[in-house]
Amino acid sequence: MPNNFVFFKLSFILLSGILLFIHPCSLYADSTDEQLAAQYFREGDYEKALALYEEIFDENSSPIVYNNYLETLLVLEKFREAERLVNQQISRSPGDIRFQVDIGLIYSRSGNERRERRHMEGLINELGANQRQVIDLALAFEGRGFIDRALEALLRGRELLGDSHPLHLRIAALRERKRDYNAMMVEYINYLVEHPGDEERVRGLLQDAIANDPGHERNDALRRVLLSRTQREPGNVMYAEMLLWLSLQQQDFRMALMQARALDRRLQQEGKLVLEVAQLSTSNHDYRIAADAYSYLLEMGTDSRYYMDALVGYLNVRFLSVTGSYDFDRADLLEIEEEYLEAISDLGIRASTVQLVRNLANLQAFYLGKTDDAIELLESTLEMPGVSNRVRGECRVELADILLLTGEVWDATLLYSQVDRIFRDDPLAHEAKFKNARLSYFIGEFDWAKAQLDILKAGTSRLIANDAMRLSLRIQDNLGVNGDPEPLKMFARAEQYEFMNRFEDAFRVLDSIQLRFPGHQINDDILFARAGIKRKMNDYAAADSLLASVVEIYPQGILADEALFRRAELYHYYFEEHDTAMDLYRKLLMDYPGSLHTITARARFRALRGDVIN
Repeated sequence: MPNNFVFFKLSFILLSGILLFIHPCSLYADSTDEQLAAQYFREGDYEKALALYEEIFDENSSPIVYNNYLETLLVLEKFREAERLVNQQISRSPGDIRFQVDIGLIYSRSGNERRERRHMEGLINELGANQRQVIDLALAFEGRGFIDRALEALLRGRELLGDSHPLHLRIAALRERKRDYNAMMVEYINYLVEHPGDEERVRGLLQDAIANDPGHERNDALRRVLLSRTQREPGNVMYAEMLLWLSLQQQDFRMALMQARALDRRLQQEGKLVLEVAQLSTSNHDYRIAADAYSYLLEMGTDSRYYMDALVGYLNVRFLSVTGSYDFDRADLLEIEEEYLEAISDLGIRASTVQLVRNLANLQAFYLGKTDDAIELLESTLEMPGVSNRVRGECRVELADILLLTGEVWDATLLYSQVDRIFRDDPLAHEAKFKNARLSYFIGEFDWAKAQLDILKAGTSRLIANDAMRLSLRIQDNLGVNGDPEPLKMFARAEQYEFMNRFEDAFRVLDSIQLRFPGHQINDDILFARAGIKRKMNDYAAADSLLASVVEIYPQGILADEALFRRAELYHYYFEEHDTAMDLYRKLLMDYPGSLHTITARARFRALRGDVIN
């Protein structure tokens, strides 16, 4: 007995080992067959795929295997076998509407339009007042490419369900697939009327839709629907608010200002919406609209809620429009300097007016040559009793800029570092960190500069992040090419000279780079830098020629879209050749759809074209 037991035990162990050895292999074989069948299917070798799927399906009827098997049968026009396959699935899962739709798919692919129509209409007519059933059928239709049928199912479902489940968002998605954008926007707005608390969600969906809209068809459809509703229901403020939102998305600040003023008067918000438009216009360099918006606020009087913000904003726009324009003279600058001095005298120096101090110091140092006056203004502000840390921080950053202008590099970096350390994650600290990294770049400390710039590429304001990304890429692309960092060191020195308004010195260094390193990849940066300096020197024709060379010689380079955009601006605002400007904006939209300037270029192109959507 013991011997038999031992023999049985040993036999069991041996048999188990054999089974364990065989079973994984069989699973591996099944997996291999499925992979091979999928490969044949992808490559269009349907006869070989079919032979394998016929064997696999009995053991593995997963959705992927089933769908590939069914499609293989349909491609090979084995319609009876396909129908048997689907009926088999229906018998296994009688409640799954997808397989009923697959019967209709077989009729469609076999060319039996009459049976297909009768079958599909039957599925729709059999619907009950059940939201889940309606959505499942619509999804099944959509999954097999029957978009019209999916839409019919949802519309029939809306009739059955009444107002309890209007299905607006699902219908809107199908309308979009059919490129029926007007009907799509009607669904979104109807949903918003019925669910006003879901405004953020709807705006998010609309933002996704209109962002990917090169022909502006979705944008125009939404505006048409909103204008129609505004005329039909003038008492509903929501439509006017959505129109304002849409204008801001399109960067149509002229229209946005008109709507903001109308809403502001209607809702008695004391200028809040107008101030938002003014600030957004400023950040997007539309200074004319920003000035109009701030003027509207100033006209409300000194006792109005936003008077201080309006005055600071208006003077800031005056400063930016003159210093950033293509043409200004010293008389303009002296006039603005006087306006700043008067405003600071009237308002005093505090957190809300520190921007005035910074702008005035910048104007004096960088544009009027009054460096000593600028330093005295900032230092006196720092020494004033009762001045907040915020004011001190802002003034330190501006003072550091001016010290860098005069060549006091180490004093400048000390001030930047102080602000970065004191304010940490504040936007002011991000500004100081970027400027300190740029200073390190100027003096050739590239590794440290890039480390700081890479930190700033995420989690900061868009402007700082974009500037940090550009400078980081320049270092990355040009540092140590062919084992020699010297070209980048020379280029950084030229950029420092440009910052200091020593343009001839900058040109001298740029010339030296091209002489010493004629084939170096930094040459597109050199062309672009030359164009920037020529623009500052008011030599706009030379700037345009250099920018054109960047696009022509380096069309795949990281500066091509930037150069194209700046050329468009030259023709738009300085040469005032609007047809050429439109061509350049259009080229940017077509050739560089991922550019950071796409939205602005589209808005300006449409404004130049004179688009008016009624």
